[in-house]
Amino acid sequence: MELLVSLALLAVGLIIGFFAGRFLKDKNGEGKAAQTEKEVKEILAQQAQHHIHQTRQSLESIESQCVTLKQQLNDYETLLQQGADDETSKVPFYGEQATTYLRNNLKNSEKSSSNRVSDTQPKDFANSGSGLFVGGSEQSTAEK
Repeated sequence: MELLVSLALLAVGLIIGFFAGRFLKDKNGEGKAAQTEKEVKEILAQQAQHHIHQTRQSLESIESQCVTLKQQLNDYETLLQQGADDETSKVPFYGEQATTYLRNNLKNSEKSSSNRVSDTQPKDFANSGSGLFVGGSEQSTAEK
């Protein structure tokens, strides 16, 4: 009988120990899970702050580029307006001189090109006759 009582007490002790251990393990596991979750949240918060900082820097650089672009556009508009208004008061462009120069040179080149005779073939500068220039004073097949 003593043996039966000791076995029963042993079984009850094992059951109580099993559930007590499981309860304490869950409590420690929950603590570790809570601590891990807290660390993950801190890391995510740091990453979010870093992302916000980078976004602000990008936004500031875009804003400065927009301001620069607006200033350049305003300068360009004022130059266009000044160009239209002051066109007569400024020194004339070199166009007049260029046109007279071209006229003079074109007249000379037209005179020299009119002196050329288009009926004669160009000279053959090869050592020996080649291609179309072979032969002497024979008539071409088109003239025959």
